[in-house]
Parts: sequence; C-alpha cells; structure tokens
Amino acid sequence: MLSALFIAMLTAITVWWLLIQRLKDKPWLKQGVVPTSQETVTSSAPKVGLWVFLAVVSSLFGLFASAYMMRVGGHGGLVTWQALDEPSVLWINTLVLVLASGAMQVARNRIDADDFTGGRSYFLTAGLLTVVFLAGQIFAWQQARAGGNLGPGSPAYAFFVLLTAVHGLHLIGGLWVLGRTTARIFRVDANSVVARSRLRLSVQLCTTYWHWLLLIWLGVFALLLST
Repeated sequence: MLSALFIAMLTAITVWWLLIQRLKDKPWLKQGVVPTSQETVTSSAPKVGLWVFLAVVSSLFGLFASAYMMRVGGHGGLVTWQALDEPSVLWINTLVLVLASGAMQVARNRIDADDFTGGRSYFLTAGLLTVVFLAGQIFAWQQARAGGNLGPGSPAYAFFVLLTAVHGLHLIGGLWVLGRTTARIFRVDANSVVARSRLRLSVQLCTTYWHWLLLIWLGVFALLLST
C-alpha cells in the first residue's frame, strides 16, 4: 500500500515538473509566421495520429491490468496466486526513465527556442537513458528468474515479463523514431522556417510519446507493487 502511494506521489511530482518545464518555455510569448490553413492541417494530422495510437496503447495496457487483477483474484477456480518479489532494480529503472522523460522535455524547450546544439545534446541523453532503462529491465528479468519464479506454475512471473516486455517494445519503437529525429537535428537548415517547424513537430511528438510511456510504466509498476 505504501509503495503504491509512493508511486502515485512520484507520478504527481513528475506531471508537475513537466508542466513547470513547459510553462518556463512561455509559448504564449513566441512570435513567428502565422501558419496557413494547409500548414495547420499538415502539423495537426501527426498529432492526432499519435494520440489515437496512444489511446490504443493505453487500452491495451488497461486490458492487461484487468486480466492481471482477475488472475490475482483467482477467478474461474485458478491456482492460488503466488506473489512475485519485484526486483529492486525496478526502482532504479523507474528513476532512469523519469530522467529520460525530463531530458526529452528540456530538449523540446531548447529546440523550440532554436537552440539546436543544446537540444541535440539533451535529445541524445534521453535516448541513452532509455537504452539504460531497457537494459535494466532485462536485468530485472534475470533477478526474478534467480529468485525461482519460473515456469508455467508462476503466473506472476509470466505477467511480469509480459507487461515489461510490451512496454519495452513500445520504447524500442520510439527509439527508432528518436534516431531519425536526431539525424534531422544534425542536418536541419537553421535558416529555413519550414525545416525548423517540421523539426519542432518531430521533437514534440517524441516528447509526448516518452511522457505517456513514462506514465504507463508508473501505472504498471504501481500495479506490480500492489500485489
């Protein structure tokens, strides 16, 4: 119970910090070319597509969470649930993912301010921290296996691998997009309004994706700790 409350507090602090970072950017003070209707439609379509995708991802994890709770409750006369001792490295992994999301937000703020050099550094840092997180998740599997939570007789371990693996696969997909966006940061034409606008959009989409997967992971971690 205390662990779940701690995760809830961590989630609230994370959301608050991200909002503060966004407000520091003062988007209401920005000046620039007023976009045409065609430019507005072009920039809105990827955002709508991303939010639809995130809604699907959230529904997927919601279904997993429902199945998890039903299995914990022993519905259908299933074998009594034996809780898994969550590997301690998960706490470190969570902190690493929080830092990755924070670095992504700072990169977005820098690039919105046309500081491509600083934005590039933080963007690369976010990618590196994400790779560290994924490596930490693999190590967590090894820790869980070392604890003897193996085989068909251990549904807790099976659910643990399922939840962390599916979340990790979404991050791996995000890393591919992050790599492409990083390449665009290196070759962006700072004198082109269109190029800068497209780059900002790509970075914004990456940032939103990372923030959302961070919140999903915090929910998954809280679920694992609660049982």
